[in-house]
Amino acid sequence: MTIDFNTAADLWVESGCFQTPSALQGWLTGFLSAGGRLTDDAWMVEAQEYLELENDLPDNLKDLLRDFYEEVLTGLSGEAMDFAILLPADEDADIDEQVECLAQWSKGFLDGFGASGRVQGKVPEDVMEVLQDLDAFSNAQLDDPADPDNEMLYLELAEHARIAALTVFYAMNKQGPASKTLH
Repeated sequence: MTIDFNTAADLWVESGCFQTPSALQGWLTGFLSAGGRLTDDAWMVEAQEYLELENDLPDNLKDLLRDFYEEVLTGLSGEAMDFAILLPADEDADIDEQVECLAQWSKGFLDGFGASGRVQGKVPEDVMEVLQDLDAFSNAQLDDPADPDNEMLYLELAEHARIAALTVFYAMNKQGPASKTLH
């Protein structure tokens, strides 16, 4: 299953979420990449807190969040390296919105990485470089929205962020394959 950005965004609006689907997926990716794992209940609590929802999570949002967890962990840990960042498609959003979602994903990744509590001591140099790149991406914005090079630059940054997530995951999760199911 591949989660569609628009489907997630519609459910976010219905549920009154204050963070974007990209930001939450970034948080989860950072958390898992740092070596953190969550039970189903713990994931629901973390997601509800990150999305700044005061009421109980609706069942359809819980189902999507379970799919998020499974899809992100499978994408990161699978041999196919088919992890995909949840961003709006070209035909559904202008370049400003796409860049903003990438910035939110990058900030979310850093938040989740830190929230994992798994990183103690010195972070490997390659991981530190990647985290610095993502920190820069979290502040991304367009100087000139009409610049014809924006689309290519955005695609390059999004691919760099995707590879960065895989790099961090493999560096921080060397102890063997992760459990892919929630308990």
